[in-house]
Amino acid sequence: MKKLLLTALLASSTIVSAQQYLTREARLSFDAGSPLEDIEAFTESGSAVFDASSGKIGVQVLMTSFQFKRALMQEHFNENYVESEKFPKASFKGTYNEGKVTGELSIHGVTKEISVPATLREENENFVLTTAFDIILAEYNVEIPSAVADKISKAASIQVQATLKSVGK
Repeated sequence: MKKLLLTALLASSTIVSAQQYLTREARLSFDAGSPLEDIEAFTESGSAVFDASSGKIGVQVLMTSFQFKRALMQEHFNENYVESEKFPKASFKGTYNEGKVTGELSIHGVTKEISVPATLREENENFVLTTAFDIILAEYNVEIPSAVADKISKAASIQVQATLKSVGK
């Protein structure tokens, strides 16, 4: 049974390998700061996949992978704001078409349709994805306590950059 499953997996991966691109080193960052406080974080361990034949694209990141300048900010982010134990990942599933990505963005257990500008260019047999957009934190049920409301922006600016390599290489 294991042999059959392995054979089926290998066969299916070789069929699509010429058209699928992947990375587990996507860089995602966000800025939710205000004039009173810098609140920025990044990760370089996001996953992204792109199917060149269909234009389908997906990006996923573990919330605990975001790194902050101060450990206390990281702790508050994971425990109080995005509740990483309860909602461990953020993800996007959609399609790339003519300079934008359209699909579903899921953060903090909330999924919303978005359509944002993006570039996806071929470079040295890879695809490079770049996008930047804002989200309203309240729309994803990320609550900001009134005690710190002047330090945290109501919106977060998100940036994504990923170099996706052919699955077959």
